[in-house]
Amino acid sequence: MPGHIGRQTVTVLDAPLVSVSYNEQARDWEQAVETVVGRCTVDITGATETKTAADQTVTTARLDLPPRAPVVVTEWMRVSWQGRVWEVDGVPSDPEATGPLAGQVVSLREVAG
Repeated sequence: MPGHIGRQTVTVLDAPLVSVSYNEQARDWEQAVETVVGRCTVDITGATETKTAADQTVTTARLDLPPRAPVVVTEWMRVSWQGRVWEVDGVPSDPEATGPLAGQVVSLREVAG
């Protein structure tokens, strides 16, 4: 059972595409636009550790945005929560698919190490 349902605040980061070498494009995270979203619920859903030459921890979480949130999260965005930056894992749900009273559900992933 999640704690503090709808009482958490996250910052959604949307980075613009910029040209890099050889006509390629990349996200410029230094120039990301920040959108603060309140009334969210974030639950840690799992973690795995790899103990090899390079130790690594992968943590997953589920973000439930409130209905009519000021931003629709896409797979190209990141989310900042509790001082940690999370990548969007996969394609988030369509908030319009379940009606106006439902919020968007987003899977998050953080890789450390």
